[in-house]
Amino acid sequence: MILPPFLKPHDKVGLISTSSFTEDRYIQEAVRILESWHLKPVLGKTIGARHGSMAGPDRLRKQDLQDMLDRDDIKAIFQTTGGYGIVRIIDQVDFSHFKYKPKWVVGYSDTTFLHNHLQGQLSTGSIHGTMAADLEAGYHATSWESLRKALFGEDLHYTIQPHPLNRLGTSSGMLVGGTVSILCNAKGTMSEVNSNGKILFLEEVGEKHFRLDSYLVSLKHAGKFDYVRGLIVGELVEMEDDDPPFGKTPEEIVMDAVKEYDFPVSFGFKAGHGEVNKALILGALVHLKVNDQGTTISFET
Repeated sequence: MILPPFLKPHDKVGLISTSSFTEDRYIQEAVRILESWHLKPVLGKTIGARHGSMAGPDRLRKQDLQDMLDRDDIKAIFQTTGGYGIVRIIDQVDFSHFKYKPKWVVGYSDTTFLHNHLQGQLSTGSIHGTMAADLEAGYHATSWESLRKALFGEDLHYTIQPHPLNRLGTSSGMLVGGTVSILCNAKGTMSEVNSNGKILFLEEVGEKHFRLDSYLVSLKHAGKFDYVRGLIVGELVEMEDDDPPFGKTPEEIVMDAVKEYDFPVSFGFKAGHGEVNKALILGALVHLKVNDQGTTISFET
């Protein structure tokens, strides 16, 4: 797996919206944050564009991503929001130039499609991290500072408190994953996650309990847990129980899906659609240790 070059002060970085539309005030606030890191933000053509719920029609969103991938002066690409849209364009994007001159792609949620494509098809790392649209809920220093550390190649490691559903153990492997529903929807496509021999990260937002269960069962039937070396469970937020109740919490649903395996499982990591979204370097070698004192996650970059 190849990790793109880490950023340096005065590097140019692109901001694009290849999924849903993002309000300008959050874009401008993100620009100020990146400038405070001594970076030079460049706005893509999708910034300010709108076509229904998406940031412009498919052809514009595809071309904006293509341009940022191909520009040698752009050293990282920041997705401004999730939502929906990448799946409509990703099979039209030409990654041939990017393959030989990779750069960081940052985002989460709908960006899971792109992350999986980069890891699975191009063996290139990327960053699951906070986006401009998250600033609607306010600036969270933990999220943005962890992203800065990841992008500039500083030491990145996390400690998580013990969780009653944790399965103890120690393991290492390359990190992959993202939003559960998108991992499920990507099955059978070029953007399908390859979890064999990997540490898998999962998070989700706004799903009913039975749907979360159906996604996980589908991933299980597709063999996505068979050769996993470890599981990190991030935020499972705004989940809705059923009527009558499903009978399990979201965390219990996850554990039920992987109960027959023996790899370590860690719950409670603050990444995903929650208030705090700590950065994860997908494609990097990760060391996962889960014991009675809690969990440690450390990256080799």
